[in-house]
Amino acid sequence: MAESNKNVFVLDKNKEASNSATRKMAAIFAADVVGYSKLMASNEKLTLFRLKETRKITDKIINNLNGRIFSTAGDSIMAEFASPVDAMEAAIEIQKEITSKAKEIKDNIAIEFRIGINLGDIMIQDDNLYGDNVNIAARLEAIASPGEITLSEKVFQEVEDKVDITFKYLGEKKLKNISKKIKVY
Repeated sequence: MAESNKNVFVLDKNKEASNSATRKMAAIFAADVVGYSKLMASNEKLTLFRLKETRKITDKIINNLNGRIFSTAGDSIMAEFASPVDAMEAAIEIQKEITSKAKEIKDNIAIEFRIGINLGDIMIQDDNLYGDNVNIAARLEAIASPGEITLSEKVFQEVEDKVDITFKYLGEKKLKNISKKIKVY
């Protein structure tokens, strides 16, 4: 009898299997510090201190709005929200707080974020999130201007009349390694 290959990943509803993944809808929030490498090259200790202080603010806001941070790598934050409105409110509050703090900085080591938000079906395994919709959120973050939030049309449709912010349609964008063009706001 042939033995099954344990290295093959199979989506399986059997929660007992160690390689199983589940699916759900979520708003994915992706944030990244603008010019982090340049800041680190300029002053590592002060940059790290400012990043840690900033993370106290961002993490509190995300948690207060029912978000769950599922990944951080150096200067980035990936979080999931059940509600795109909560994800958008978190992004707005973070940008306001961080921009306000940056104005108080008298040296050149101010932390600024780009944020991208997408909504869609994702896969969960071992407390991490995977799938095209997670990747789209990260790519939306990458095209955001410093201090701004870029979102997909799916998020825009859900939050348009529910948050106090002005939206600008940026058109259909081809995002790196994403097969379909995405309507971006």
